[in-house]
Amino acid sequence: MLRKEIKKEARKSLKSNYYRIVAVCFFTMLILGTISIFKCRIALPPFTIRTPFHYSYNADILKETILRIFHLNFTYYKPTRGILANIFNNITASGSFIFGTLNSVNQLVFHDHLWRSLIILLGALLSFLYWLLIRNVLIVGEKRFFLENKKHTKTNFTRIFFPYRVRKLKNISLTMLYKTVLEWISYLTIIGGFIVHYSYYLVPYLLAENPYIKGKEALELSKELMKGHKWELFKFDLSFLGFTLLDICTLHFLGVLYVKPYRECCLANYYFAIRSEGIKKKIPNYQMLCDQELLKSAEHYPDNKYIHKLPKQKKWLNTDYNKKYSLSSYILMFFTASIIGWIWEVSLNLFQYGFFANRGTLHGPWLHIYGWGLLLILISLKKFRKQPVLTFVLVMILCGALEYGTAWYLETFKHARWWDYDGFFLNLHGRICLEGLLAFGIAGIFFIYYGAPFLDSLFLKIPQKIKIGLCLFLTILYIFDLSYSSKHPNMGDGVATGLQTKSVIQIE
Repeated sequence: MLRKEIKKEARKSLKSNYYRIVAVCFFTMLILGTISIFKCRIALPPFTIRTPFHYSYNADILKETILRIFHLNFTYYKPTRGILANIFNNITASGSFIFGTLNSVNQLVFHDHLWRSLIILLGALLSFLYWLLIRNVLIVGEKRFFLENKKHTKTNFTRIFFPYRVRKLKNISLTMLYKTVLEWISYLTIIGGFIVHYSYYLVPYLLAENPYIKGKEALELSKELMKGHKWELFKFDLSFLGFTLLDICTLHFLGVLYVKPYRECCLANYYFAIRSEGIKKKIPNYQMLCDQELLKSAEHYPDNKYIHKLPKQKKWLNTDYNKKYSLSSYILMFFTASIIGWIWEVSLNLFQYGFFANRGTLHGPWLHIYGWGLLLILISLKKFRKQPVLTFVLVMILCGALEYGTAWYLETFKHARWWDYDGFFLNLHGRICLEGLLAFGIAGIFFIYYGAPFLDSLFLKIPQKIKIGLCLFLTILYIFDLSYSSKHPNMGDGVATGLQTKSVIQIE
């Protein structure tokens, strides 16, 4: 009966704030790496469609269906490139820093590849820091959102960053690390792993309610709260088995749109039920469960009534996105975006393949397609800035047109490819792909509403004479590089490849 009541209340919470809850779940699933997809390809002239699947047998089912209906040939492939795929499926994968460290030692000791070893070790270190300071903290932030969402009908998406707001990053990250280490050790025995997992199940919720709880106290309090409830919570998890199967059958769309949001609402309600029982029994350290505002109905959680005084937020970004920019600001923004784009692609190539490559058609440290893209969306989309959703779509369209047109020009007149999206999800002739367009859309929105106003405020602090001289100097260098590169474009390993004839899969 308790489980039925919990789920009934969860459905009410889900209904009252559905779109924000789905957004939070999708974001955390993406960041935490819990969306795992397996890709297959449908080849259709003149472009290639990519479709995501989780398990190969799902792909087999769809393959047979399409073969029978449309008479199309399927070919499987293993994606080896892609910004989002590399970030979320490789670097941020749980435990990857351990295997990365072992691989680093192997390369150094047994293969004498010092440079490659250092690159792998650096990647492993970054992965560990991401897991410690972002992934684990955002787990707590997600729990905070759902705790507030129970009684506050318009809880904002940004509440998942609440742990950073209270500035208890060290305590939260170390407590989650301590919890994880104890669970790893306990998994050496099957029964021990089960007991420890459910004993410390409530630690993220306790930190979400009161991030000032010390690590040992949080673990002990969770242990006390879960006494007599571990088997009950295990059965509670099993009750979602049917939804999990439906999620798999719908290629995980149902998981994002309903299963994950519904389950998180249920678990938040379960925490409140266990919490109330612990307070009544006056278990050790029950006084730590002191955020009473979580139990009061309102639209938003009142930060001024939080259990501790919250630090004042510093407004370091100028968000006046409707401001007019001067010619000098446009020029400096162009070079800023071009240099950032160059650093990003060079770094990506370095971590992917372990060697330096001067990316781009030019010889200087800039990728001017990023700069022209920024100017294009800043100038042409000014009248749409009050409509962020429409702006996001238009940014994708404009950047896609620019990238596709540039790739076509380079292939036609320079007979080489400086980028190739063949093998990516929903790509068009290998010149653009959905993943890249989404990345450009997100980056474009950030620059329009935050990056450009912030950079302009910095540029305004530069003395006028120095700013004009800097603009002239950079422009002259750029024109010289552009003129030289038009006849002698930047080529080489990791930069550009000559065009090759590709076989086409025919439609039966």
